[in-house]
Amino acid sequence: MKEAIRLLIVDDRDIIRDSLKLYFTEATGIRVVGEASDGIEALEMIKENDYDVVLMDLLMPNVNGIDATKNIKKIKSFTKILANSFAVNPYHIKELIMAGASGFILKDETRDVYIEAIKTLHQGGIFLSDGISKKVYDKVLDYYK
Repeated sequence: MKEAIRLLIVDDRDIIRDSLKLYFTEATGIRVVGEASDGIEALEMIKENDYDVVLMDLLMPNVNGIDATKNIKKIKSFTKILANSFAVNPYHIKELIMAGASGFILKDETRDVYIEAIKTLHQGGIFLSDGISKKVYDKVLDYYK
């Protein structure tokens, strides 16, 4: 039997963290093993634990998702980061990708889409919600080559 994907949820709103945890209670292969309310807390948790995937909110107090992603990738480069937000802002998407995120999911996606995204990242792929053009992702990568 395969070991479950270890997921850290980072979001400043406890209602969103609680809702996301419910998404994965019955989901095969994904186990929420940590949660943080901001980037500072996430960085402390990353230093002490290994996570396969971090579901990272974009806009948080103290340390935002972009800066937290940069720092997580410096500490544990193997950790996959799936950024999430309600808003689609091309600048933020570019900054997250350049910081090391492997995907971006809109917060209003269904449970099945979240599961697909997390599994895709864990397997080494990238994931972007349908509301985000893959062309944007490719243009960002081409620009910085």
